[in-house]
Amino acid sequence: MRVTLVQPDTGGSYPPLSLGYLAAYVAARGHEARILDLQVPAQQARWEQLLVESRPDLIGFTALTPSIRGAGELAARARELVPTAKLIVGGFHASMEPEQTLRDYPAFDYLCIGEGEETLAELCERLDAGRSPEGVAGLVWRRDCGLGIADCGLKSEIGNRKSEIEFGPPRGRILDLDALPRPHAFYDLDYYLEAGSFTYQYGYRCASVIASRGCPFRCRFCSIPGKYVHQSPERLADEIGELLARGADGVFFRDSTFTINRDWVLAFCDVVRQRRMQFHWIANARPDLVDAELLAAMKRAGCFALCYGVESGRDHVLDYYGKDHTVADTRRAVAATKRAGIRVVAYLMLGAPIETRADIEASVALARGLGAERTIWKIFAPLPGCEIYNELKAKGVKLDFDAIRTDRASYPLADMTEAEIEGRFRELQREFAYARDSRLRVFWRQLRRVRSPRDAWRLARRVCSSAFTRSSQKPPEGRTTNAGRSGGD
Repeated sequence: MRVTLVQPDTGGSYPPLSLGYLAAYVAARGHEARILDLQVPAQQARWEQLLVESRPDLIGFTALTPSIRGAGELAARARELVPTAKLIVGGFHASMEPEQTLRDYPAFDYLCIGEGEETLAELCERLDAGRSPEGVAGLVWRRDCGLGIADCGLKSEIGNRKSEIEFGPPRGRILDLDALPRPHAFYDLDYYLEAGSFTYQYGYRCASVIASRGCPFRCRFCSIPGKYVHQSPERLADEIGELLARGADGVFFRDSTFTINRDWVLAFCDVVRQRRMQFHWIANARPDLVDAELLAAMKRAGCFALCYGVESGRDHVLDYYGKDHTVADTRRAVAATKRAGIRVVAYLMLGAPIETRADIEASVALARGLGAERTIWKIFAPLPGCEIYNELKAKGVKLDFDAIRTDRASYPLADMTEAEIEGRFRELQREFAYARDSRLRVFWRQLRRVRSPRDAWRLARRVCSSAFTRSSQKPPEGRTTNAGRSGGD
């Protein structure tokens, strides 16, 4: 079976690792898989032609809440271009709102809830054998009521399609991440090594890696599944070694929190040092999960920067978020990280439903006092699947999926209107402006890597582009989850 997986354009610099895992998994089971990545300009410009040329039997899409409408529109166009193909959607939004997704975007035939590798592989096997996919665990499908897709029309008329939505049984989590084939052969690694904002800011060719899945913590703005599993340190080091061999010299660990298991982090650092691996890396961490010994080990293993979910300068707001750390924990962690020689990136949010103007200003004062190298502000976005979203919905707060974004207020606060929240957000973006490392330092790092005419051309192109780039340019997105917060790389 020929499978084409489509990554919508999110405007960010995060490679489609989730689709890479799906493609690798079904390819290992004998299917022909490819990714059509609309974040890569060369592919976006020709995506319709590339889709038709791939002759897919099954087309898959992924989307977060802010991009679900765009994914639905792409699916409707894909239905016109390849009418014989089946269409499936997955990702956080689809998993949290399956009935709404299939109701509002009728071009999709199937929907995957949760991790998709095993579900997609089983669907491919069923379709390839001409068998019904009904009953596949983790799958949601339409049971047509006498009308096939050809009878229902396209574009605006596709909404007339009569069907019932049915669910397969829940699918268990994948517990052995070492058994999953690696994703990096299925997307344009060279493009992301050049386009990532870690490359843009510091000059390292930074690859993205996921070392773990799940999270044991229960932040109320997050919908990441609870059970935490990780690769073995040796398997992770093998993966990084392959990326270094392909031209990377930096790694961004895209895990929601890299430091969940202290012993595992120390073991990974030991493996890196034993193998004498040389690369810089950046990861997400919690303020209550670092200490001097751990930070020193991470620094020796190449850790260049840590990104902390600071979130707020008020303990009662942190309690509302369910963060289980305090403002004092944040101050201690940032100070210890700086002493270890590791750079600090701070994520903060404004606009929690219980916040006031004074609470937001307390967060601003904390951010100024921390003196992080980068401070990234977002407006709290109540995304489907998180506890706060369900709470607001139960209270009758109208939440428009199209308007739920981390640069837009979804509701007023007790003493601030939506316009005032967004205005303060823009002021904070200007005050904590995105700043890169010294241009001369970045240029020198990149010059030392020139080994071929192609490398020289890339460097010349980047220097010319940088000469016309203002420091106020919006940085590319980094980690993005259905958690109301987006980090940077």
